[in-house]
Amino acid sequence: MKELTMLAKAKINLYLDVVGKRSDGYHDIESIMQMVDFGDDITVSVTETPEIIVTTNIPGLPVDEGNIAYRAAKLMKEHFELSCGFSIHLHKRIPVAAGLAGGSTNAAAVMHLINELCELKLSFEELSALGVTLGADVPFCLYGKPALCEGIGERLTPVPGLSDCYVVLVNPGVGVSTGMIYKALDGENPPKGGDVQKFISDIAEQKLTAAFANMINVMEPVAKEHCPEIGELLLKLKDAGADHVMMSGSGATCFGIFLNEPNQSELEKRFGKDFVAIAKPVE
Repeated sequence: MKELTMLAKAKINLYLDVVGKRSDGYHDIESIMQMVDFGDDITVSVTETPEIIVTTNIPGLPVDEGNIAYRAAKLMKEHFELSCGFSIHLHKRIPVAAGLAGGSTNAAAVMHLINELCELKLSFEELSALGVTLGADVPFCLYGKPALCEGIGERLTPVPGLSDCYVVLVNPGVGVSTGMIYKALDGENPPKGGDVQKFISDIAEQKLTAAFANMINVMEPVAKEHCPEIGELLLKLKDAGADHVMMSGSGATCFGIFLNEPNQSELEKRFGKDFVAIAKPVE
């Protein structure tokens, strides 16, 4: 039985602006996304029987069509008329529904592993065209390197990313409605984004402190209004010595960028159950 495992890395949004609403009801975004070296271990085995079986270490997590990793395997199996089945184990560390693309990165990992196990030899472009039918973040998760993501997030342009720093992830364990945030942003006075090109330029020149001025997530003010815990975590990250703090995606995970290595035991005491990980950016 052929089996492979890979780390499905979490993503953070270094910049996120909503630039318009489309006729199909989706929103166009402009976002800089980057992965960090923290995530879920995804193991895929090829089975002789045609079933897709998903197991996980998280009680209550869907293991059928309700799980995007299952749907990714089903999509690959049906699209390429594969007669085999797959046994998939998700060892989850990324908080669920937390703005870190946990589901999308699991789906991307499953697609990568099936591509390799079944020797399909698909290019990134071919995988991406399939992946976007599962979710807007899947193409970026398949790509895995810092990118400017436009459209609904599927149009990727390589950009410089963070390098010599530490990313502290914290999560308050509360849900934030992405639909509610988008609805609020459709109002008369939506929050304004920053200068994404200036941000890209500063990062390219390794002017990280200057780049902080344009590291903006327009969803953050709305999320803080409806979920005060987010604002509290951002303040605690600042108090812990973070050089810059922001929320990832539609929340509720927040992250602090530390130019100097933070003390993990001190962070664990300070944040308790809200502490997730200290990670390094993936270039």
